[in-house]
Amino acid sequence: MTQSTTRLIYGLCALAFVVIIARAYMNVKGTDALQPTLPQSQVQAFAKEQLDALQTRSFAENIELCGIIFETSEGELGASRKIGGDESTCDLSYFDEPGMVPVASFHTHGRFSRDYDTEVPSLTDIQSDIESGFDGYVSTPGGRLWHIDHEAQVANLVCGPNCMIQDARYEPCEDDVIPDRFTISQLADRFSGPSPSC
Repeated sequence: MTQSTTRLIYGLCALAFVVIIARAYMNVKGTDALQPTLPQSQVQAFAKEQLDALQTRSFAENIELCGIIFETSEGELGASRKIGGDESTCDLSYFDEPGMVPVASFHTHGRFSRDYDTEVPSLTDIQSDIESGFDGYVSTPGGRLWHIDHEAQVANLVCGPNCMIQDARYEPCEDDVIPDRFTISQLADRFSGPSPSC
């Protein structure tokens, strides 16, 4: 084999390698290139389904369970691995998967307890969703579902008591009037004010 033939073969191999790498790079979309396309109503229905499936375990183990809902490059919804926290917290792991963009967080509020104000999102819940840059969904022991709108910085009640699986220990409090919407300042007032007498 002559020296020029060897150089030609090496040159063709190098060119083929560059073409393969370039095509692979152009076909893989990272989360930065993706934008959510599905309507919020579809994400909300998916979140409700995910949370309803976690309620019973959350009550039995008395822990919060959480995860992230993502949209794929094909426009389908999926959920990350569900993570178990403790009685009042659940730390979501960092999500950075190629070809998937996070669209919402979701977490349960554990079992019913008079020690925690579990029927509304916490200040930490709403603040962490604002910081993450995507919405959140919270289920409660009373069977409520909340939607945290990170852009409007409010928590809206999606559906009231018993619209999801409810903890058998749940006892409604007549003195505790829960509105359908909370701003950050309204939640701060609720948590800093006196607890209802139940």
